[in-house]
Amino acid sequence: MPLYPSSLIYVVDDDPAVLHSTCFLFESAGHRVTAFASGEALLTAFPGPSPAFVLLDQVMPGMDGIEVFARLRNLDARVPVVLITGHPNPSIRTRAHAVGISLVEKPLALEELSGLIAAARNYPGAAMIG
Repeated sequence: MPLYPSSLIYVVDDDPAVLHSTCFLFESAGHRVTAFASGEALLTAFPGPSPAFVLLDQVMPGMDGIEVFARLRNLDARVPVVLITGHPNPSIRTRAHAVGISLVEKPLALEELSGLIAAARNYPGAAMIG
């Protein structure tokens, strides 16, 4: 049983294997998931169906996750966002902190993903766009 049965979750990652496995984890927990292979593809979905949560990769060709987050803000998209990275380094952490977005390292476990959704819904604070 999903934490929020009607939740639509957007997952953005340029690595097809990570994208597939992350979507599978959410779907196996009963969530509806829409996958995007780039930040640009995600941005074309706004305005549109309102996701409950966006899991956004940081390191991608073209716009990185923090740039995509800034564009979502400019679109006034009201959705909790968590940034994920397989390349944690101090500069990414500093940039994420500066814009007020949570940063989580890959690989992710289902329990961790469920916790992120719950935290984003209960304490949207800085991770909330809008």
